[in-house]
Amino acid sequence: MVASMFTAAHDALVASVVRLLHRANMTQRELAHALGREHNLIGRIETGQRRIDLIEWVSICRACGADPESETVRLIRSITHVVPTRGRVAGKPKRK
Repeated sequence: MVASMFTAAHDALVASVVRLLHRANMTQRELAHALGREHNLIGRIETGQRRIDLIEWVSICRACGADPESETVRLIRSITHVVPTRGRVAGKPKRK
């Protein structure tokens, strides 16, 4: 996987999309078609050039035949440790 320009949490989201795609045995083009989107959308997501929102995440899960709720719980569990807590930006200590 290509490192994204965003965060470790976003990288985990991208990895989840890739996992869903492979588990569904779909190509990027097939997934994009199922979503009714341009064929290079999934490639841009996979390379970290494009973020996805919650609505797209649910659509991707459904298009891959996965349950959006259980996939979201799995994703949240995998990123909880890398998402900054309130008042703290990732990589920066709290102000005193």
